[in-house]
Amino acid sequence: MKFADVLVIGGGPAGMSAALAAAAVGVRVTLMDRWSELGGQLIKQTHRFFGSERERAGTRGIDIVQELRDEIAANPLIEVKTNTDVLGIYADRVIAYEDADKKFKRMTADKIIIATARPRRCSCSRTTTCPASTARARSRP
Repeated sequence: MKFADVLVIGGGPAGMSAALAAAAVGVRVTLMDRWSELGGQLIKQTHRFFGSERERAGTRGIDIVQELRDEIAANPLIEVKTNTDVLGIYADRVIAYEDADKKFKRMTADKIIIATARPRRCSCSRTTTCPASTARARSRP
């Protein structure tokens, strides 16, 4: 079974940054995203950002994504798996996923970082409470 020190689920800017931060301290990282390319919603940002230079002020979102992609591609400690859906995370840190070849696989990781976007619409029915949209769920530790 495949092993990574850290698994990052979600290839948007938060997931990409988490993968780079983990690799910077010398651990092996697997970064998974369900889409064909990394970047998440930031790839849609064509305006220049405001703020400090440290926060990349004056840089377009699409350019920030490319910088992060280049850093990840150059880092031998980071393995990227795009077109990959995580199907389950189990108590013994076994992660079940479907890869780009539509094969079901498993792996383990010492640490798991979930950096996925909140779904636009919850698929919960009217008779259930959607944890993604309730204040009570958001306030839980």
